[in-house]
Amino acid sequence: MSDEGFGDSSPPEDYRRRLHDAAMKAAREAVASGLAGRDAHLMQAVKALDDLNEAFNVLSERLAEWYMVLCPGHQMRPGELIDFILKEPEEESIIKGLASTAKALNDERKALEGYIKAAMEEIAPNLSNVAGPILGARLIARAGGLEKLAKMPASSIQVMGAGEALFKHLKAGTPPPKHGLIYKHPLVKGASKKARGKISRMLASKAAIAARVDFYSGETVDLGDLKEKAATIKAKGRKKHECR
Repeated sequence: MSDEGFGDSSPPEDYRRRLHDAAMKAAREAVASGLAGRDAHLMQAVKALDDLNEAFNVLSERLAEWYMVLCPGHQMRPGELIDFILKEPEEESIIKGLASTAKALNDERKALEGYIKAAMEEIAPNLSNVAGPILGARLIARAGGLEKLAKMPASSIQVMGAGEALFKHLKAGTPPPKHGLIYKHPLVKGASKKARGKISRMLASKAAIAARVDFYSGETVDLGDLKEKAATIKAKGRKKHECR
């Protein structure tokens, strides 16, 4: 049977190309539909994690201030103080109750982080490898979903979350922000101030590629050794400094 039997006078090559394009479009729509529900859960989990972080920080600070009345000069970290209060048999019950609540919040926070890590491994494994599961999930949540993140340029991903600094730059002419949420990446936080911008740009570029692969194909790809690339950027920066 010839290709002309389909009732289309177009050349066979055009027909096959259009058929291929239609099949690819249908596949992309199917992937997008499947990700939509999981995206929504992931974004809610990120917001819930932020709420838990805020609640835990507020409560642990209150405990530290309150315990300062009982034991002036103590320098225990929040987790240490909570464990100490709960183990102290003669501690006031009201303080123990707050410590117990703080511990429950912390436990729930750890459980939620585990959920996010597992969800990222399923939804966006490449982005998780580049940014880390928690930061990757924050990027997806801030963008409004993996599809929107996949369509964003690397330059936008680099400054995502730096809204206030970007607004000041546009309105008052202050220096443009070099990074936003991506600053939380250990390779950026651990870099010198001069190297942070270039490392942020490199990570944003990799994150953009990773998000596109995760959304459009779902395959796992090798995006290179990020630590090695960051080390190269730092080394180049040091050489320039030495030349001066």
